[in-house]
Amino acid sequence: MKIIYSKERYIRHSRHVARKAFKRRQKRKAILKAKRRAMQGKSIIEKKSANKFSRYTNITAPKNFSFLENTAGVISFLNSIERLREKNKMVYVVLKNVETIDYGAITVLLSTMFKFKEVRIGFNGDFPLNDEARRLIIESGFFEQLKKETNGRSTYHIGKDNQIITHARKNVSSELGLPIMRAATRTIWGEERICQGLQRVLVELMQNTNNHAAKDRKGGKHWWLSINHDKVRKKVSFVFMDHGVGIFSSLKNKELDSKWYGWQEIIKRVGISTDEEILKLLLDGKMHKTVTKEKFRGKGLPGIKQTLDRNQIGNLHVITNNVYANVENNDYRLLTNVFKGTFLYWELSEKNINKPWTIKY
Repeated sequence: MKIIYSKERYIRHSRHVARKAFKRRQKRKAILKAKRRAMQGKSIIEKKSANKFSRYTNITAPKNFSFLENTAGVISFLNSIERLREKNKMVYVVLKNVETIDYGAITVLLSTMFKFKEVRIGFNGDFPLNDEARRLIIESGFFEQLKKETNGRSTYHIGKDNQIITHARKNVSSELGLPIMRAATRTIWGEERICQGLQRVLVELMQNTNNHAAKDRKGGKHWWLSINHDKVRKKVSFVFMDHGVGIFSSLKNKELDSKWYGWQEIIKRVGISTDEEILKLLLDGKMHKTVTKEKFRGKGLPGIKQTLDRNQIGNLHVITNNVYANVENNDYRLLTNVFKGTFLYWELSEKNINKPWTIKY
């Protein structure tokens, strides 16, 4: 045995193993030293939190966390989270640097969190340091939902009535429109009023979500409706979104028996080629007539645009796949990042058409 241990080959191997072990120890010491340095000046609660989420991947939200103002930045942030979910990685959302936030961003963040919770992947985050951003995200019920189980339900109600309330459902729910209209009009006019456009928009969006889903996934995913009541400005804002394939992806997947099959070649003949032009054509109702040769019947996205044109709603925005549209200002733009789904924002205020409440209940 003595002869074997003294052989040069064995000695070289032993030294190699020792060097590797030494490097591992040094690396471990450096990691621990960096952790201790990072913990300096932090409270016991902060230290416990850091240890608890040490296996999570940190994803930092943009300072301007507004889906309407910083659409490309927010989509990039969401796509980074989605890539980690696909790899079954736990995520810790760093919100502390957020200075601006809107209800659209809060809604997409809520829906993203539910995608993690439904497959039991860890998801958590911190609070914005900015007072206004912190207030909005607390009122949304986001952090309350972090502590709750999803239980695979088809319906969720998050937040507080007449403040920020978010509904998550899987199917068309036409009965939801009436209580929403009653609450919204009380916020704006101090009494219940009839706003015909609001009910129409809600039903069209729910139906559109179902139609845009893949055949084998109809009713399989939640759509999200978030409502914010601004009693000071007498305005109610709405966010509707789904994580389906999006408008353009849905159109591209039309089958042979669909009257929309081959639509791309048809619109190319009339000089339309870019996605922002196509979305405008869709909303104006011209796409339906161009492709099918049939008269627009007031349904779907053109029906929603019609409520804007009639002053039944205001400030309509549409974000889907690679297109952003401020419809009221006729501003259509291509995005650098792709949003997997469809997002709509609109408002109801004193300037919108309304009439006295005559519905009996």
